Amino acid sequence: MRDQDKSISEFEKLYTIKAAAAELNLHYWALLGAVSRGDVPCFTPFNRRRLVRLSQVIAFIDSSRQGGSDDA
Repeated sequence: MRDQDKSISEFEKLYTIKAAAAELNLHYWALLGAVSRGDVPCFTPFNRRRLVRLSQVIAFIDSSRQGGSDDA
């Protein structure tokens, strides 16, 4: 039971889409589109405001860079 007890500091902070875009120097609309498509997971804990984790946004960006097509 002790493993399930985690302090607040061990959880990653959630950011609004606008704040996450500003923090990572991304276009707001680009991140909003990725969240709307379901490419980046989001959380809506108490209302309709969508929140994201920076690590998940960064993971999506990294996977997008590696997964490009070779149509040239």
